[in-house]
Amino acid sequence: MKIRKIHLKNYKMFNDVTLDFTDSHGKTLDTIVIAGINGSGKTTLLQLLQKLFSEGLNMFKVQTLLHKYEEEENALLCDEVELELDISAEEKSRLLSLAHKFSSKVNKLVGNQPKKINPVFKRIETLLSKKGRYIKLLYQLEKKEKGQYRIHRNDFELFGILPERELESIFKVLSFSAVHSHLKKPTSTNAITDIFNDKSSRSEMESDGIVFPIDIFSHQKTVETHIIRLVQEKVIANRELTAKEVIEQTIGDINQLLKGISLKTVLVDINSEQPIFKSFCGPLILSNELSGGEKQLYYKAILFDKLRPQNSLIWVDEPETSLHPTWQQEILKLYNNILERNNQVILVTHSPHIIASIQPDNLFILSMNEAKKTVECFNARKKGFHTRGNEPNDILDKVMGTPLRDCETQNKISDLSEHLRLRPEDYDKPEMQILINNLIEDLGKQDPFVMRLNHQLMMIKRRRQN
Repeated sequence: MKIRKIHLKNYKMFNDVTLDFTDSHGKTLDTIVIAGINGSGKTTLLQLLQKLFSEGLNMFKVQTLLHKYEEEENALLCDEVELELDISAEEKSRLLSLAHKFSSKVNKLVGNQPKKINPVFKRIETLLSKKGRYIKLLYQLEKKEKGQYRIHRNDFELFGILPERELESIFKVLSFSAVHSHLKKPTSTNAITDIFNDKSSRSEMESDGIVFPIDIFSHQKTVETHIIRLVQEKVIANRELTAKEVIEQTIGDINQLLKGISLKTVLVDINSEQPIFKSFCGPLILSNELSGGEKQLYYKAILFDKLRPQNSLIWVDEPETSLHPTWQQEILKLYNNILERNNQVILVTHSPHIIASIQPDNLFILSMNEAKKTVECFNARKKGFHTRGNEPNDILDKVMGTPLRDCETQNKISDLSEHLRLRPEDYDKPEMQILINNLIEDLGKQDPFVMRLNHQLMMIKRRRQN
């Protein structure tokens, strides 16, 4: 399953905006990078998607008047959200079969008592029975009297009603947060769905239905346990291999996920409790001794191996967190390794190094429209931007609209340049000399502006001598 288009109407800073994640030939993109300044809605967009696919938001609320309205728990405050999904015939068939199966079980259990449930199943079946690989899911909220709201339509209810274990076998959503996730597992779940979801056999990783909100740094134990379990499973499945051969195979599989990333610390061994790494300077270290950037890379690779996403959605907020610029340039290689399983990756970033590693077709920029007081989205290719292989400074300047110098220094440069243009004879006045010397000291003699300034001063001196 992949997202082709998102249409938002009156949701927070989005007035009426469409994000079209298709290329020039109409094919759904596998990799999407979203950029924009703080406050333009990047993280808000990811949080919205998380809620739409979560179980907690989608439990039998359509046509119910929402009293004491609280957005995070009861609904999404907007006029409309529409997602166009790219879903294969096999996925649609499995979903439709699951809906039929679950509907039959519900009817046998409770008969016709829950009047709200049967219409939901009919709507799900109608959506999934349509021909073609694209389906549209719609969420609409209408405002009633006295500030109350009612969810008029919610096609995303299927993610709250259908059994999550069976849904996960078709597709799942992995959401990597830049900070601790805002999504929490509902404290109370619906009795009907609990009957068909064996909670005791669920993964130790918390989820909200098919959505796995992941805070990388809280999963050290999960990572260590998974690696040990991999070795144990390989020993049982390959009894002819020695323990050493099994460990070497496991290490090779994990390192393969990080192929193309220039890590200096490498996974070299696995003991009875946890993985062992060899640092750049020689000593062996444990996983808790890895740097923040190394944990980002190794933990993600191992969690991908644990969760084995296939036909799934993977969202990452600020993948550059704790990473050196070199690793930022290379990080897409990690996600490309899992794209082979027909996943879609959406990255939200401030990194010019990540942007410089993708094609402009894959880059979408959220821009604030000051006149309309809303946020707009445009594709980099359609704006004529070049990204892949460009220098980070060029990306910062032309694509991200970021000043290359801090404002104070830039103001000094502008003031000096303007003064020398209008009154070049003032160059040797004390206040001008102080400004010139301060800039040279701050920027260094090899700075392009300083080099141009020295040349300009030399020409001014020659004209005065002549």
